Amino acid sequence: MMEVPEDFATLYAGEYARLVGNLRTIDDDAADAVQEAFVQALLRWKRVGGLDDPAGWVRRVAVNRLLNVRRSRARAAVAGTRMVVGDGDGAFDGRVDVLRAVRGLPPQQRVAVALYYGVDLPIGEVAEAMGVAPGTVKSHLHAARQALRELLKDPVDG
Repeated sequence: MMEVPEDFATLYAGEYARLVGNLRTIDDDAADAVQEAFVQALLRWKRVGGLDDPAGWVRRVAVNRLLNVRRSRARAAVAGTRMVVGDGDGAFDGRVDVLRAVRGLPPQQRVAVALYYGVDLPIGEVAEAMGVAPGTVKSHLHAARQALRELLKDPVDG
């Protein structure tokens, strides 16, 4: 049985639930991905614990795992998913499923939205977690906002 360092236990206690809750906007498998990321962090704790931002390392590993799972599912699935708002006969019932709409975004946009709006990270940290430039994050967020505006638009208002 491996002994868990106190600083790791503190990180886990402080970050696990928040990270799972926010990454659920990307995928329901967030808990598994975050758990796996923490396991990897513990196995590499001498290195990860010495980083300036061990929580950021865990966050990036969890996001990467979620994206890998989603890519695998996408390759396996032939049909795409579509968001339907209404009662099935074309009538708008006034309810919108924002989580479903966010999950309908392309993976990079979905991750940017989850980290920026859900985890409340600044653009620079989102860029670091995603392994892209800050301008790319801004572009993903802009595109996501435009797509969500269309997806969540009340058909009655046009």
